[in-house]
Amino acid sequence: MMGSFKCVHSFVAAGLAIMLMAGCAGTGANATNQAKAEYAYKLASNYYADRNIAMTQRELHNALKLDPNHVQALNLRGFVRLGLKDIGGAIADFQQVLNLDPDFQEARNNLGSALIAQGRYHEAIEVLEPLLEDPLYPTPAFAQGNVGWAYFQLQQYADAKRHTAMAVFLNPRFCVGLNNLGQICKAMGDIREAVSNLEKAIKTCPMYAEPHYHLGVIYQEMGQLTEAAAAFAKCVELAPETALGKRCAIRQ
Repeated sequence: MMGSFKCVHSFVAAGLAIMLMAGCAGTGANATNQAKAEYAYKLASNYYADRNIAMTQRELHNALKLDPNHVQALNLRGFVRLGLKDIGGAIADFQQVLNLDPDFQEARNNLGSALIAQGRYHEAIEVLEPLLEDPLYPTPAFAQGNVGWAYFQLQQYADAKRHTAMAVFLNPRFCVGLNNLGQICKAMGDIREAVSNLEKAIKTCPMYAEPHYHLGVIYQEMGQLTEAAAAFAKCVELAPETALGKRCAIRQ
């Protein structure tokens, strides 16, 4: 999760290295333009790795002007648009990728994340379900986590817990999954398990601020005000000048 490109509950960012290597170049251009487009795409992916978004966008524009069907460039452009909160544009890019290459797994996961961001939870689950059964998908925890979060938003807590727990089982260091599992357990009334998962998220990812917020809320509701204040203070320390940090500061 990172600055304006942080996806707190949908799991796309951790799969970026795989995403940048996945798929295959498009076929909508001649060989010369395809080669030039591939070079521009590689420049764009390098710029993105350095978090130079302006140059990433420029090189993606160049790549897609040369080859409009370059699936990797379309996928990365969708990823950038998702980070910039252009959800509609991101969805259009990911859908175009899947129209060109239905087996592009990372684009499918990214489309599910974008649909969740737009509140289209049933559609997201439908898009993501093929990944849950695909033994070749290299990062199944992301798909499980996304499906779990979609079910949480639909208040189908048993399904949410089942998929999110599977995500954490598949990747025990999946801190966003642990954080979300804490929220799901709280919604189900299991406060002890909620606290346990939030504490695991904090221990596993010490620089991750959000679990401190949810832990602080639980402590506040339990009347443990000293512990709550400490949790909110840590949240502010880790996420200053962010919307989350401001929420924590208000709670202190």
